[in-house]
Amino acid sequence: MSRLSRREFLKLAAAFSAGALLTDIFPGEWCLASMAADKRPNIILFVFDAMSARNLSLYGYPRLTTPNLERFARRATVYHAHYSGGNFTTSGTASMLTGLYPWHHRALHFSGLVSHSAAGYNLFRLLGPDYYRYAFTQNLLADGLLRQFSVDVDERLPATAFSLGGDDIPFDTWPPDSRLSLQVFQDHLFVLSTHVPASWLGGYLNSVNSLRKTRFYRKGVAGYPYGAPVFVNYNLAFDNQKVYAGVTAEIKRLAQNQRPYFAYVHLFSPHDPYNPQAKYARLFDDGYRPPDKPAHPLGDSRSDEDVLRKRLRYDQLIANVDAEFGRLLDALEAEGILDNTYLLVTSDHGEMFERGYYGHGDDLMYEGVIHIPLLISSPGQTGRQDVHTPTSNVDILPTLLWLAGREIPSGLDGRVLPAFADYQADERPIFSVQAMADSAFLPLTKGTFVLRRGDYKLIAYLGFPAYEKEFELYNLAADPEEMDDLYAKETSIASQLQDELLGALEDANRPYRK
Repeated sequence: MSRLSRREFLKLAAAFSAGALLTDIFPGEWCLASMAADKRPNIILFVFDAMSARNLSLYGYPRLTTPNLERFARRATVYHAHYSGGNFTTSGTASMLTGLYPWHHRALHFSGLVSHSAAGYNLFRLLGPDYYRYAFTQNLLADGLLRQFSVDVDERLPATAFSLGGDDIPFDTWPPDSRLSLQVFQDHLFVLSTHVPASWLGGYLNSVNSLRKTRFYRKGVAGYPYGAPVFVNYNLAFDNQKVYAGVTAEIKRLAQNQRPYFAYVHLFSPHDPYNPQAKYARLFDDGYRPPDKPAHPLGDSRSDEDVLRKRLRYDQLIANVDAEFGRLLDALEAEGILDNTYLLVTSDHGEMFERGYYGHGDDLMYEGVIHIPLLISSPGQTGRQDVHTPTSNVDILPTLLWLAGREIPSGLDGRVLPAFADYQADERPIFSVQAMADSAFLPLTKGTFVLRRGDYKLIAYLGFPAYEKEFELYNLAADPEEMDDLYAKETSIASQLQDELLGALEDANRPYRK
């Protein structure tokens, strides 16, 4: 018999622990391991797209961007070091919905899907038919994953629901395979990452369609000085007030269901373009400047003023959606919906405004783009609990299964989150992966890979021949802005983390080596 690697042993140990009968749950009102199906709690997983923990006053940001999230935090468990498995929607969302890192679920590209084997781990299937499983996202990349899991979803609202232009995305009406239609649309009308047309005809049609819609949205939507927010991957506009009112009505409808429900709600703002309503577009005229950082060779080399302008608009849009979330929260509390419901608030990835770069989904993996919020309100919870242990969004799936009293399968990368189980006091590694240049069917050889263990964070830039600096090391407790690279100074910890990261990558690559 071959010996287990350290990584394999840790995964088996985590799976065994997660499958045990755990009863010490905060706040302790649900005996989940033995609950009857009709006593299971409702669960709402609420995702703000592209919301970075770094820009939330909830986590100490100097601008008051999130007063309503802070109000919600008074009755929630707040995670201060929570990470996405990737730095853009597809990889980050897939990590959350499968409990696997991108090098295992293999949704590595903008319009990618998870592997066939990983699809069986999707959260909707594992929750099972005891739950009424509902899903709505405005992001077409996340919607592609929901389509892949559609056999396990009882109700999926179209991505265009509550939009201003109607349900006119063509692939929603192209049978028999809407996922293939989406792929063709994205690959031949325009390239998502740059909006460069992939074909002359496709580019022309997309430009005409975009011009028609842009004229309508600019003239027809009052209260948006920069134009209404739009889905960048189809240029379809929406009004956040209408969206949040629609989502509130949907949750109230689900609450009338006799079965317990799981609702996955993934809203597009504060994703780019950063278009707040007028009253929020006047906020933060404070001249705030974050620490200056040199432009990164793998970034865009934009001017500091350009990056600052984008940061300001982003902060204003966060304040805008925070206010809408506050109204939604008021409605849920007034209806008593949270009395028997777990409400999780998080993001799929963050957004970065530094080093000559703004946005996400490229080669940089600093805190802004992978450090994301996570708040969990439990039924009956009346106080705040803060968790500073590093966690990952691969932990969402096993945690929700545990809360629902469902079996947690072995082989997951995630664990039940701290505060909901007391067996994980060890300092575990947390990974984030960006490997868009690689094939989903071959070993990963080019990309940016992150390992966080305790206070230390190692960044590896692998396969970039024009960039000589292969590793960076930061102590986030002493240097949260990642300005003091310790790789050449703290050689012992650098070597240890480097070996661990490369070993984990090799373990992930092994099944794909010929």
